[in-house]
Amino acid sequence: MLKKIIYVLIALIGLYIVLCIVGPKKVQVERSITVNASSELVKTQLADFKFFQEKWSPWAEKDSAMKTTFEGETGMPGSKYSWKGNKEVGAGSMELIAINGDTILQKIIFTEPRPGGGDVCLIAKPTNNATNVTWGMKFEVGFFMRGMMLFMNMDKMIGDKYEKGLAKFKEVMEAAPTSDTKTYNGYEIKEVIWPERNYFGKKATVAFDKLSAFYVENFPKIFNDAINNKLEHTGPPSSIFYTYDEEKKQAECAAVISVPEGQLKGWEKFNVPAANLALHIAYYGGYDKIANAHKAMNDFMKEKGLTQEFRIEEYITDPMTERDTTKWLTNIYYVIKNGGDVQISVQ
Repeated sequence: MLKKIIYVLIALIGLYIVLCIVGPKKVQVERSITVNASSELVKTQLADFKFFQEKWSPWAEKDSAMKTTFEGETGMPGSKYSWKGNKEVGAGSMELIAINGDTILQKIIFTEPRPGGGDVCLIAKPTNNATNVTWGMKFEVGFFMRGMMLFMNMDKMIGDKYEKGLAKFKEVMEAAPTSDTKTYNGYEIKEVIWPERNYFGKKATVAFDKLSAFYVENFPKIFNDAINNKLEHTGPPSSIFYTYDEEKKQAECAAVISVPEGQLKGWEKFNVPAANLALHIAYYGGYDKIANAHKAMNDFMKEKGLTQEFRIEEYITDPMTERDTTKWLTNIYYVIKNGGDVQISVQ
């Protein structure tokens, strides 16, 4: 009888090893949703672990007593979020590894109920006047877990939570600006939160008809220097405007790119502090008519009794690859904050 039990156990172990051999080595789960908000604002909130925990985490509601800690600069590579909760949420941590264009890369580590981890990817792709958000996770499966994976629908188990989380994210993102959105001269203006950003670039007083040449000369150089120095840059090429003189037909501005950490020698550094209020217009069209969007913004500020500290244009669309000017997207931000002057230093 004992021999039969041993033979059965050996057979079961052998069968399970075969299942582990044919079982999946990797598991990938991905879900998407369209959010009616600008891609830059969406990306900013996706990179904010506090916003995730407080506003749209599908696990937060499963344990109201969950303990959480946050480390590093909010929304910047190196920032970290740790949690410890009940059996449903377990314990672990997430770290923001990098922000590459539309993509946010995170590393997730589980410590309870069982050790594990994987790579998390959040993508915010602009689509017309909205943003397509994709939330995905990929992790390696240890050899002796591969057999179990054949009988577990991880796509459904995790995917359902991702769908619920993304639906909540969409609800929060679309609900907040609605009451603070107005249309002036056909342009929709939204009140948003501005996160702290570090930029590198060149500041100069430039004639209106020389602005394009100024950008064409400096943007490639800044990007190349950042790449050569292995500095992570986020977001599109941008311009910070200080003055815009209609009489003299010239502007004092800086051609910049956002670099969260590190130093870029030979370029000026611009630290733009966080602000509780910024006005945003997603402008579609050629640069020759962008002044109409700025006029709409000024009308809005006048009605609200607001004063700008500075304004920023982000050039989302590359005119060299998209010939149709109606598809050119420029994000216009007017940052409203008392005493929030941009701090400038030369590296």
